Amino acid sequence: MNHADREKTCLPLLETAPGFASVPADGLRYLAAGCHQRTATRGQVLCERGQTLDGFHLLLRGRIKLSLLSAEGAERVLDIVLPGRTFGESAAFLGRPCALHAEALMDSRLMVVDLKRVRSAIERWPEVAHLMLGLVAERSQRLIADLEACCLHSAAQRVAAMLLRDAQSDEDAPDRATLELPAAKTVVASSLNLSAETFSRELHGLARRGLVEVERRRIRIPSLEQLRRLGGLDGAEMDAQNALAVDADRMQAPRSFTPAYP
Repeated sequence: MNHADREKTCLPLLETAPGFASVPADGLRYLAAGCHQRTATRGQVLCERGQTLDGFHLLLRGRIKLSLLSAEGAERVLDIVLPGRTFGESAAFLGRPCALHAEALMDSRLMVVDLKRVRSAIERWPEVAHLMLGLVAERSQRLIADLEACCLHSAAQRVAAMLLRDAQSDEDAPDRATLELPAAKTVVASSLNLSAETFSRELHGLARRGLVEVERRRIRIPSLEQLRRLGGLDGAEMDAQNALAVDADRMQAPRSFTPAYP
């Protein structure tokens, strides 16, 4: 596929991708001409630890698990990438081997943004530099929040904070909310540095208290305020969590993201 065909195919996807709207039209066309799409089936590995990357990925559809793997096979899930979010930027820009293992949790569709095109675009359009700084900074903040939760928060607080972070408030009753777990409970538990058993125990403990209603992956929260109080999360912590969620939505992954397939 030549540059013109790539631009025609990928430009509509970049135009609707979160964060890319700040890039001028000429810059988007230039980036799109260097992009290509790829698909991944459930369980397919997209990137292995030690692999060199020549670009970063933008997820269009599906779910991608980012994790660390030990030599013994132990796994620690760092993130579950949702549509509209990117991954692989830091390793690509630094020219270093990728430190993460990226695997599709379901059949997925992605777009690869060419690094050489991005570097060249940064020299011509400052908005591209601002975009890339925002993507990398947002991921850094997520890792800091994850480290804080693992080191300073109890299992119950971690579960409560995750529910509060991902919950969507009811328009008619803002204190009520719902969410759907982005992956299997074992994967979500690992992302919180918990065992699957501990995660299930804490979740069902919240259900026994009437603070959540669990139906497979779908969770209803009758009162966000009561859940905040139980989680022992003070105002400052919740402000930080909410700010991180807002930044993530603005830069990468609003829940309503739908690629405009040509």
